[in-house]
Amino acid sequence: MGGIYKATQTVMKKSDDILANNLLRMLKDLMRYWYLIAVSLAIVMTLSLFYLKYAAKTYRVSSSVLLRLEANNNLGRGGDDILRAFDVIMQDKTLQNEIYFMRSLPLIREIVEEMDIRTYYYVQDDRIPRNLTFTYQNVYRNTPFWVIPTENHVQPANLFFHIRIIDEESFYISASGDETVIMNFSNERIISDNVNFDLEGIFKFGSLVENDVASFTILLNSNFDPDRDTDKNLFFKFNNLDWLASSFQNALTINSQVIESSLAELSVKAENRQLGLDFLNALINKYIETNMEEANFLANKTIEHIERQLRDVSDDLTSSEQQLQSLRSTHSVMNIQERAQNIDQQLGNTRTRREEAQRRLSHLEQLNEYFTEYKDSARMPAPSSLGLNDPLLNNMIQELTTLNAEKQRILSQDQIRNPRLQTIDITIDNLKTAISENISFTINTTRRELNDLTAQMNALNREYASLPETQRQLLGIERRFNLNDAIYTSLLERRIQAQIVKASKLPDAKIIEPPRVTGVASPNSLIVLFFALFVGIMVPSSGILGMKLIANRVTNKEDVKLITRIPIIGSIPVNENSYQNVVRELPRSPMAEAFHMLRTNLVYYLRGENNKIILVTSSIPGEGKSFTSINLATSFAQANSKTLLIEFDLRNPNKFVNEIFNTNELVGISSYLINKATLEEIIVPTEVSNLDIMLAGQIPPNPIELISTPKTNQMFHELKKRYDFIIVDTPPYSLVTDAFLLMNIADIKLYVSRIGYTKKKVLAANMEDVEDKNIKDMHLVINESREVNTKYGKYAYTENTKKHGSTLAGKLSHGRRKIAIY
Repeated sequence: MGGIYKATQTVMKKSDDILANNLLRMLKDLMRYWYLIAVSLAIVMTLSLFYLKYAAKTYRVSSSVLLRLEANNNLGRGGDDILRAFDVIMQDKTLQNEIYFMRSLPLIREIVEEMDIRTYYYVQDDRIPRNLTFTYQNVYRNTPFWVIPTENHVQPANLFFHIRIIDEESFYISASGDETVIMNFSNERIISDNVNFDLEGIFKFGSLVENDVASFTILLNSNFDPDRDTDKNLFFKFNNLDWLASSFQNALTINSQVIESSLAELSVKAENRQLGLDFLNALINKYIETNMEEANFLANKTIEHIERQLRDVSDDLTSSEQQLQSLRSTHSVMNIQERAQNIDQQLGNTRTRREEAQRRLSHLEQLNEYFTEYKDSARMPAPSSLGLNDPLLNNMIQELTTLNAEKQRILSQDQIRNPRLQTIDITIDNLKTAISENISFTINTTRRELNDLTAQMNALNREYASLPETQRQLLGIERRFNLNDAIYTSLLERRIQAQIVKASKLPDAKIIEPPRVTGVASPNSLIVLFFALFVGIMVPSSGILGMKLIANRVTNKEDVKLITRIPIIGSIPVNENSYQNVVRELPRSPMAEAFHMLRTNLVYYLRGENNKIILVTSSIPGEGKSFTSINLATSFAQANSKTLLIEFDLRNPNKFVNEIFNTNELVGISSYLINKATLEEIIVPTEVSNLDIMLAGQIPPNPIELISTPKTNQMFHELKKRYDFIIVDTPPYSLVTDAFLLMNIADIKLYVSRIGYTKKKVLAANMEDVEDKNIKDMHLVINESREVNTKYGKYAYTENTKKHGSTLAGKLSHGRRKIAIY
């Protein structure tokens, strides 16, 4: 277990190291192009400052409102049931429901329509191009002109019209749009949404500006100031009220800051301070007005019902009073006997009970209609509000109303899968059945009672018919008069109670803090500047890293380590000079020191033995293979080692080598391999002590066959006897097989990879091939590495240059001559 733990820790540490190296490499890559990032930052920051200075501001307007969620019947609970019936309507009020209602689109739509903001007016700084619409500042009602659209004529919606006032009589107007929305404002219906609109011209104030899809009149108002408004960039646009309501809904936020508190914090973002203040004021007032209408709904219905009954009873009472007065004045009526009085009293009581039963039956039938209409609503009135004193029925209807309110609240919060919803539905269905059965049973019972009372009255009437006619008329009129008078008095009391309840209703919201401007919502300077900083850095950084990713080239030593496990034997810094043989021309430079270090590493790997062959190759031309070969050979020669540099690219003799050694001789390796020359004829000495070169010679038709002949092995066998070190500059490994054939002869192989030039895919493919072929003694040389510490070498080189200056090698001689290496 301990070994597994250590192995895991090692892997994790390597992963962390790789991540850190990758991040460091990315940072270094970005630092190389710091000037691009600086230019990008300068441009983006300039644009952001321009935006902050000229962009139209959006203001935040806030207010605090205390919502009343409890029933506020100030008459107490000990009074008549009609006073408690109005509290049922309050049972569906919760803070979240009220917030949803205040943010509802229909309510905001009504407010927008009442505010009369069909047209928005804007102003722009004259120094800014007109097409930069984000600089248009909404002036709301502080505009020098009014636009009056023609009734029943279509108009373009959300299209900016440019106005420039010429003088007090005329103005210039222009507007254009490729996909303009044309609307009928009478019904907010879109006529077309793809109209090519174009309007331009000079008009008089008060004249009709009209074309096929627009018609309006422009008038100056009292805000017009000739010095301020003449030749000013002014704009207006017609709003679609549905779209405008949606924009206000999105800009409006309502939150509760304290748990279990009904205090709501309202905030809206508006293009103009006064516009935001007017909107919030209108929203609060509309909310209070709507809730008052809803709360008084039951009271108004009850009062209307009582008023109708009062009119009917009043007519009967007036008629009875007139008949009684007429009978008493025209007949001399004797006192009623005791028996007649008893019959009349029984008949009166029975009729009163019958009238009450009839009224109760009427109320029950009305309640049945209400129940059928409002059984799924949280606003169904209680029976007590209709004059029915049935505690059981009252409690069941109140419970049904409460459950409907709870169900509506759950549905409004999109909790369709709430288990409580299923329980509520079952309970509601049971209650509906029980209420319906209760009402039906009570109606049937009342009807039987009414029939019994009617039968009793008929019996009493038959007995009463035996009395004298005048006495009967007098008793009947008095009885009807007294009954109507009692009913009228009772209805008056109930009407007064309902009016008191209505008058005692308090508003459902109390303004704690009136609407006020709390700051600028946008543009937010901190956010804009931070975003500009982010964009200014990320855009060029992404471009730089993206280009490197697309280029897919080796950028540092770590890239090479990730591609292959073949060891890196040396790193050559960037050659900032024009010299190709820097070891010869700048012996104390960082470049020369790097080649000396490479030579030392090679000697270490070769265990200090001489007569060794060092092969140098690369992936593709241009990676510094020949440059490395020349300077490495010069370094060996300066270390008193007899060295031979062989240009073994028989397919494409290196002009670079020819230029450095200033030779055009065609005699070389190819001539030797076909027995046209001897070794002595193709070996060319140079002015660098201990260094000779051997050129490729003429291009043969069959390079592979020549390299594969025993003559090649014989040549190297002979050369190893003469030289301590032989540097073989071969063709690129990935292009031809020449380098691979020569690797069997070499004691050590150097593979040159150039930073920023070698493609990762090519290097990875070649390294995989090397590993598959099990090529031994392969080492990598990193060319143009920026990770080499060159401070000491630069210091030594500078001091040496100050003392001695830079000297070039001697010039060449002709024939069998020594060659100066430049």
